[in-house]
Amino acid sequence: MKQTLTNQELFHFCEQFSILLQSGISCAEGLQILCDDSRTDRSRKIFTSLIKSQEETGSLSKALSYTEIFPASMISYVKAGEETGCLDEVMKSLTIHYEQELEISAGIRNAVTYPLIMLGMMGAVIVILLVKVLPIFQQVFRQMGLQMNTLSTGLLRIGSGLSRYSVVFLVLLAVLILCILFFCCTAKGRERSRKFLSRIPHINKIPVAMDYARLTQAVSMGIRSGLDPQSSLELAEELISQALVKKRLATAVGFLNGGMSFADAITESGLFSGMDARLISIGVRTGTSDEIMDKLSERCSQEALTLTEEIISTVEPTCVILLSIMVGLVLLSVMMPLLGLLSDMIV
Repeated sequence: MKQTLTNQELFHFCEQFSILLQSGISCAEGLQILCDDSRTDRSRKIFTSLIKSQEETGSLSKALSYTEIFPASMISYVKAGEETGCLDEVMKSLTIHYEQELEISAGIRNAVTYPLIMLGMMGAVIVILLVKVLPIFQQVFRQMGLQMNTLSTGLLRIGSGLSRYSVVFLVLLAVLILCILFFCCTAKGRERSRKFLSRIPHINKIPVAMDYARLTQAVSMGIRSGLDPQSSLELAEELISQALVKKRLATAVGFLNGGMSFADAITESGLFSGMDARLISIGVRTGTSDEIMDKLSERCSQEALTLTEEIISTVEPTCVILLSIMVGLVLLSVMMPLLGLLSDMIV
């Protein structure tokens, strides 16, 4: 199975193709221009394949599908844009969608990276103190005829264990890094991470907010593409990761199949409630549903970033305090006997 393009690559493709379409250039000419401007062999192969498929089928969505590297949701929206004659609007909306995905990912990554680096540095300092510094102080104490206290002895044993089994700990560290890469960089790992995070109070609000940001953006794209609300919700289901949101979305689609209005369906299903539901209802009556959905998408994206920052702002100082206490205990365990000796010498 071929590897799907990243959000960064999808964003650049949609952005450039949207600009070309809005300039009055046809799909075939646009693909040829992008192929000529490609700087890597991989991208040239992709565009060459797209050009060939597009010439054979006359459809951009079919060409995207044949490559097997574009997401199914994107292909569905492109197909809808071709059928309704709004392909340029669809590509513009997809550009906004993938830009939003990149902003959310970058915001969460930036919020998490600094605390992780700081924890790693503090952990390295503690290991160095236990493995390298404490043995030196032990030798000094022996030469002076002093005994290290119970805390110092315990910490020294921990340091000796780390030094003696350093290979084992390095292997465990490598396994930990591989596990982190698995949970962050693979589809199965991300799915398991989502299931685990969905069970943690407060943290589980972040992926839900991200899902609602994707949902509202997807519905906005569907409406701009000329799709009816039911089709827009069905396409949005491919972008949702949380079981709770999927269940509400499926219920809303079921209500729509039963003849219920869009505003009533999203309210009765619990998909939206309160002010959000009223805003969507107003948007349906005034014909501005796409604009309302865009605003809700921006708000949900910001909510996800805000929740992430709140959690990091709580976890970060807690970790710093705990690690600082550990470093302080190590230093005090070796400094207090020396201070006591100096005090006796002065007296």
